[in-house]
Amino acid sequence: MNIENTSFLEYDKKNIRSFQQMALEFLFNNVNMSKVVFCGGVADYLNLREYYNITINDIDLIFENEQDLQPMINKLETKRYLSKYYKTKNGEALVHIFRVGENSINIDSFPRDFSNSTYIQSSLLGKMVWHTSFEESKKNHNTEIHLNTSEVKGVDYQWRRLYKHSRKASLYNNVTFLEEKNLIHTIKKNIL
Repeated sequence: MNIENTSFLEYDKKNIRSFQQMALEFLFNNVNMSKVVFCGGVADYLNLREYYNITINDIDLIFENEQDLQPMINKLETKRYLSKYYKTKNGEALVHIFRVGENSINIDSFPRDFSNSTYIQSSLLGKMVWHTSFEESKKNHNTEIHLNTSEVKGVDYQWRRLYKHSRKASLYNNVTFLEEKNLIHTIKKNIL
């Protein structure tokens, strides 16, 4: 894993925007990273960075014990919302607002039972972090597509949500297909 830490450190510094890097560094310095798991865009980035250029926008975390987030809650404006997109232990999500000057990024935290999913470790900006696995993330994106169509959502339809899940599902599905056909070498790898 040390070779991967080194090779992806430069890749991460080059490909994760500076403001997102600052938010991730804040997390590394204020939250015990062994107690949280990255999901959403950060997990997609980690699972697919070897093959595709993935952009990290906001940061999504899952946690079991809210107390583990207390150092972050003490330093960032935090709001509690009903989670309208994802299932959580108590139906809620916490949104922490990381600000630097006029810029802000949301760090969304979702309470979950860790025993219901598969998590793996990877290097992110030189730090070992937990995140949802390739298979778990692929399953999530593929499942979300049919739940976000205009027919299902009606007046709550948001084409961006459908597009996001469709696009990410296609990336995961393409890697799976190419691996099954022994053609994965046809994707130019993003390794430094």
